[in-house]
Amino acid sequence: MSDFPFSIPRRVDAQTPPFSFKQTRDTAEFTINKWSPTNGKEVKITQLSGLLITPNSESQKVILQLHLFGEWNVNPYHCNVSFKRIVGSVQTWLDPRAESGIGDRRPCNAVFALTIKQDTTSTPETLNSTFVDEPNTTEEVTYEVYILQTSNDGAKYYLNRSVNDIDTIDHERGISTFTAECKG
Repeated sequence: MSDFPFSIPRRVDAQTPPFSFKQTRDTAEFTINKWSPTNGKEVKITQLSGLLITPNSESQKVILQLHLFGEWNVNPYHCNVSFKRIVGSVQTWLDPRAESGIGDRRPCNAVFALTIKQDTTSTPETLNSTFVDEPNTTEEVTYEVYILQTSNDGAKYYLNRSVNDIDTIDHERGISTFTAECKG
């Protein structure tokens, strides 16, 4: 029996919400043809795709955060990122491409920050984005990152480096990160 005039609650271990991440220092070159609403020419960033997370409840939200470091050889205002969710065999784009009012507009979850507009060989662009997904499942969820552009066929994106990857202090190297965390 306790000497306290009230009961002391027992310690309950809080469950840590699921968290997953992919981080890469790899440098890679991607060739991306011009996207249109009918051709689906997105290119998967394999180094960051395949991010797995399993929500604890169907009501949990999944917060996706992406930091992408690299450089396009075209002006980055033509370029963006889209996320895809995969649950079992069901694949769902998380950008607004399925919405009826989008027309011929380019779907995207995030766009690249513009740096020096005319310098497309030695000044990387970054993309930082947060997206809240509602997968409504307790099954394992896979997330993928895709890049697309509407400038011209054969545009290139250089992950974690500048276009001219010269070994001088004027050319950067970086790290890209993709995270998923369940909330709620």
